[in-house]
Amino acid sequence: MIFNQKGGYMVALSYFWDMVNKSFHIATLHRGRYMLLLLAGVCLITAIASRFPISEIAKILVVLVSLPLLIFCSTKWSKNDSVWIIKEGKVVIQFKNQQEDSFPLDNIKYLRNVPRSGGNLIMFFFKKDKKTKRYWRNKLFEKADDLHALVHAIRQEGVEYYYM
Repeated sequence: MIFNQKGGYMVALSYFWDMVNKSFHIATLHRGRYMLLLLAGVCLITAIASRFPISEIAKILVVLVSLPLLIFCSTKWSKNDSVWIIKEGKVVIQFKNQQEDSFPLDNIKYLRNVPRSGGNLIMFFFKKDKKTKRYWRNKLFEKADDLHALVHAIRQEGVEYYYM
């Protein structure tokens, strides 16, 4: 989102004029915790539903109806918002849980953004034989974040970008 009510026109103008604000809020998700909570929740609901003396169709419906609640709870409990800062030729990612990642822009071979249901997989591939860094962006039950502005700022720094 280029223009928002909080920042007003300055945010919109800085988006086009050399990106004065190089700090971006991204709604990231701890993907491992999310999957663990969701699968454990489905198993728990299934185990509880199997104990009731009702027909099999009713048990299946109980599990299916509980899925939206399980997805909501898993998303809320796995939320790990982050602030991405581009400064001094580096990308610094500060997470809500006080964890921090950083890497130089010069080492990035390219950035790949892969849309997924409920979010995006953002992958940084490096020139040297470093492991790929992966970050999960969450769009479920979240307000709009600064992903488009972040991608624009990284592309302005000369990093190749692929949207797949």
